[in-house]
Amino acid sequence: MTLEDIIAKIISVKPSLSRKEILSMIEAKVKSAKGFLTMESAALSLAAEMGIKIETRFRHETRIKDLISGLSDVTITGRIIRVSPPQKLIRQDGEEVVKRDILIADKTGVIKVNLWDNWAESLPWDHLLDRVVRISHASVRRGTGGALELNLSLRSEIEVEPKDVKLEDYPPITSFVSKINEITGNMREVNVVGFIERVHQIVTFKRQGYSEGKIRRIELKDYTGKIILVLWNAYADIISENHAGKYVMLTGLKVKQRFDGQIELHTKDNKTKIVFLEKKPSGF
Repeated sequence: MTLEDIIAKIISVKPSLSRKEILSMIEAKVKSAKGFLTMESAALSLAAEMGIKIETRFRHETRIKDLISGLSDVTITGRIIRVSPPQKLIRQDGEEVVKRDILIADKTGVIKVNLWDNWAESLPWDHLLDRVVRISHASVRRGTGGALELNLSLRSEIEVEPKDVKLEDYPPITSFVSKINEITGNMREVNVVGFIERVHQIVTFKRQGYSEGKIRRIELKDYTGKIILVLWNAYADIISENHAGKYVMLTGLKVKQRFDGQIELHTKDNKTKIVFLEKKPSGF
């Protein structure tokens, strides 16, 4: 059902309202949701508040494994399992652009979604990690590495946790990271999701050349076990004592085995990314 269909249905039940008034109420809902509602979803929400029942037809969606290069106007729903930081790039014409990408997953696969300019900055992407989103009006092409990628346009829409989907139908974020009790010394790099149980104080030290370094130890656990996370230098300031009791996702961690056999995780300069999660991770 289109936006105009929903507006027409509201007018048929509430003839005292004009199309302009209804549209204004819908736009106000979209604005208050700060990008989390499409016009269509806001219109359905408004109708529900007015006690107007509207039957919505199932929207045809494509599974990730069924995507092929060249498709346009594609609708995909998946869980966000990775969010990259924004990057500023310079085009050949000298114009500066902002780019970031996310990875979304359904039961059939994972795909990267390229976000440029307004799409890269219009939503609080780090806060959407582990949320299920529906992306509409996207196109599919092959990236430089040959893998399929989704690209958005001005027509595209992103809906966060649509009401007509079951969140449990999408693989949990824990399916895409290492379990703490399975991390071994012969692993070079891992990604983890965990609960910050304890944060130790920063320890400073002198490095060669008399520059000062910083180190902080974190006790991190998941549903399989506990491990020590070592934060070096600038990373030591990202997680503080105030973050105890919070959930976090860390990517690009180095695995180290101590002389006593204990396994630790260490941050890597310019490689590790730390994102705090809004709620208990899916699958935790």
